[in-house]
Amino acid sequence: MWAAALSSQASMLYWVGLSLLWVPLALRIWIFALMNRKKLFRRFPLFAAYISYTVVTAVLKAVFLSNRHIYFYVYWLSEPGEILLSVLAVHESFLRVFGGFYRLSWFRLLFPGTIGMALLYSAWKAYVHPPMHVGGVGAAIISTAITAQYIILGISVLFFLLVRLIHVRWRLYEFRIVFGFGVASLIYAFAGVLRSESGTSFDFLSKYLPGMGYVLAACIWLSAMLGEEPKNGQNMAGMLGPQLLEELRMHLKMIKRFLGPG
Repeated sequence: MWAAALSSQASMLYWVGLSLLWVPLALRIWIFALMNRKKLFRRFPLFAAYISYTVVTAVLKAVFLSNRHIYFYVYWLSEPGEILLSVLAVHESFLRVFGGFYRLSWFRLLFPGTIGMALLYSAWKAYVHPPMHVGGVGAAIISTAITAQYIILGISVLFFLLVRLIHVRWRLYEFRIVFGFGVASLIYAFAGVLRSESGTSFDFLSKYLPGMGYVLAACIWLSAMLGEEPKNGQNMAGMLGPQLLEELRMHLKMIKRFLGPG
């Protein structure tokens, strides 16, 4: 009886893992096809590169799924490229929405400053709560993965704080691209913290939550590609010089009022 129950549970986990591999792959192929149909590759080349890269790596993972040793190396060797393209894709949308504000020297410090704070916070967390039940290499891998997600999450939070503070116009693609990355990073970071602080106590959640986060992120991106962009969703960077400068002055006054005297 116990053997049958364990076999049934193992079978269920296998199919859950397989679904979390193939479902995001199918969604991303759909996203890529919609981007091609709407001619969005030139507008979002880095996001398109991210989608293409993850499609290729997902196929490789599926090919070597039955070989745990090779799958481990495929997963972790492809992870740095995925993380780098994630950060670049988020920055791409960030720049499209707030590109005009880069004329302000202090504004140019926000993006790298957020990355710096995310790195410091991650280093502090790794020092206070080092990963449990793993060796040196495993701890380094888990800490690095969590750090990368903190960076993406920090940038996403900064993006929407600035959207709320400055009241920029709604943009279908940029907003949902960043939101998708933010959601995936939040779920991944939460799973990483569970793994780091609880070891195998929450093995199911820490193992499968990141995949669920990727499915949710892909659904958010797909909703953007299936939607129609508002006609007033023009890019701030594309405004005429005098109009842009006038809006920058107005928003700077709003920020100063928000921060208060001094």
